[in-house]
Amino acid sequence: MAPPSQTDDRTADPPGPSALRPWLPTSPPAPTDPRFPPAEQELARQIAQRRADDPLTGVKVGSDLFYDQLVRRLAENPGGVRPELLLAIPALLAGYACQAATWESLVVTLGYPVDSVFLMAGAEDGAQYPFSDPMNHLLLEDELSVWGLAQTTARELTDEPLPDAAQTVAHVVQTIGTPQFGQPRMPDGHPLGEPALLVLTSCWTRFLPLLGLCCAMPEEWPAVFALGLQRAMARAAGAIDPATACVIALECAVPMAHLPMRPAA
Repeated sequence: MAPPSQTDDRTADPPGPSALRPWLPTSPPAPTDPRFPPAEQELARQIAQRRADDPLTGVKVGSDLFYDQLVRRLAENPGGVRPELLLAIPALLAGYACQAATWESLVVTLGYPVDSVFLMAGAEDGAQYPFSDPMNHLLLEDELSVWGLAQTTARELTDEPLPDAAQTVAHVVQTIGTPQFGQPRMPDGHPLGEPALLVLTSCWTRFLPLLGLCCAMPEEWPAVFALGLQRAMARAAGAIDPATACVIALECAVPMAHLPMRPAA
């Protein structure tokens, strides 16, 4: 899918008294947006028709489109598809999608005050790091959460013990306001090779329109990328064992969910 050249960032004027908003845009164009080519608008109509029989139709179609585009993009790099990036990119996107979906659903759409949705952890440099029960549910707590879907695939592929998500969460909390925040602790021998935040920013801009095209509601966004992560784990299993892949998934997803917010313009 060729994305529209712009996104409609409604977070520029969020409801409520807060002077903060997410660092990256959270509002994709609607499926009827004329910036989508006719073929893609027709795909969106087909997804809407099929959603009555399968509520997850849009998530599945969006995930397939995302994964196929990601593989093609990575294949253009020297050396081809690196398994580390194939795993890290869906995890980075899925993590930030948890924050973006919570913001877009509860703050922008329903109009809840920001401080009733997010608890902000302040740092000495003035940055505000969001925490939220609804965001945690999308990230870690449901079987269709980012971590829930990653665990499901890992357990299909291995009997080895999986990492403890609580340890990653604790590390993220401890690194708030330090240079270590947002730097995934990649397993030995499996470097990310690029700054995680730069990877997230580039890929989020590229794939945000896909969420608007395929998803019925923001709560579906993390699952689009998490299903892509499942396919990446299966493909990478020969080079990176599933338990190690889960480490990469947690280390990339958790900090991006808590990416600090910025002052509203």
